[in-house]
Amino acid sequence: MKKQIFFIPFDLGNFTIQNLPKISHLYPLQPIGLGTPNTESLSSYLQRLAQQHCLRSWQLYTYELVPLIQHQEYLLHKDTKKTSLKQIFLTNKKTASNLSVINGLQSITPVIVTAIEQLTSRQDLYSLTLMSWLKVFDSAELLLKPSCAWCPYCYQAWREQGQVIYIPLLWLIEYVKFCPQHQISLENTCPSCNQKMLNFCQPGYCSHCGEWLGQTKYPLKLTTYFRSMGCLSTYQRNISYLQELIAITPYLSKQPQIKDVYSYLHERCVHLDEQELKDLSFSFWMNSHLIAKPQSSDTAYKPRISLHFLSEVFRCFNITPRQLFL
Repeated sequence: MKKQIFFIPFDLGNFTIQNLPKISHLYPLQPIGLGTPNTESLSSYLQRLAQQHCLRSWQLYTYELVPLIQHQEYLLHKDTKKTSLKQIFLTNKKTASNLSVINGLQSITPVIVTAIEQLTSRQDLYSLTLMSWLKVFDSAELLLKPSCAWCPYCYQAWREQGQVIYIPLLWLIEYVKFCPQHQISLENTCPSCNQKMLNFCQPGYCSHCGEWLGQTKYPLKLTTYFRSMGCLSTYQRNISYLQELIAITPYLSKQPQIKDVYSYLHERCVHLDEQELKDLSFSFWMNSHLIAKPQSSDTAYKPRISLHFLSEVFRCFNITPRQLFL
């Protein structure tokens, strides 16, 4: 039986769907890999959406998104302190880092997603970003790469099999240096012109010279690199956690909160003795007031956590993201 997909009611302040102006809808392009570890990124979806309507990404922004989100530009200034809303969709070298605004944990991300969902009559595009984890992780800047990355062997395989070429969200996460499937290093520079990709590049092709980015010759092996550093198993375990976080996003019944993690830690650690706490790799957190007595500070500030810390929680207590958040 197919599992039911829930949609998360994000808190956008004064921004509501009723406040959006009435415009014509775009063709509701189907996202790729939704509900799997290979879920498409929103920036990739937008590029394909623009191509579907014979538009460039900046034209899609100018003619469709500007009327919906320009009155929320203050949120972008709150996130970046210097980037204007128009720069997000401009394809130039200076704005490559704004991929984190589209795909990440910024305050403006839910606004952009809501606008695109109205344009396409879809309700699941939040799953193409990390915004479901906005209230868990500490910073989007630490999680997302400043420019596109790709696996040349995935591109080549998809092309030969006649599949759609796209950019998975997993490839854009800073921690992910290698393709989990092919165990090779992700590329971020075109081998033909030696330049990094722009904000919205056509998946599979260089945004500068237009050359195909797929290849069949394997570069550096994952195992060779990480075995020399002695941390292959840790890396592979953390990647598997990331893949599951992405895969379960469409099935969340509510937006995950940092208090969920703290409550779980409290329940598991409250009965541990001092030696057992020391055995945990993050034992220095165990003595914090928020974990020791979470019920006495429900409204207190709870600092969000890093991806590394969350991975340690999964490892130390032998649980999966699905068990903690679903």
